[in-house]
Amino acid sequence: MVDSKAPRKKLLVDWFRIIIDLERNGYRCEYIAAAVGAGKSTVRGWKQGSRPAYDEGDRMVMLWCIVMAKERIDVPMISPYDFRR
Repeated sequence: MVDSKAPRKKLLVDWFRIIIDLERNGYRCEYIAAAVGAGKSTVRGWKQGSRPAYDEGDRMVMLWCIVMAKERIDVPMISPYDFRR
């Protein structure tokens, strides 16, 4: 859910939703970690609220785009003021 009052440039990638989408499509944390080049516990940390470094995040977005058959513009975003953040 995107806060429609927040300007688009202020939105952040919703890493939790990206990981959940990948898991619902059969990718466990181990597979995501291997594809992104990070540790399994690191991916779990991103799911719990931390944010990946640029390179790792970019690779996860690319993986999400391939698995979900969507474009980068469709990446789930969240307002920095959302309570889930």
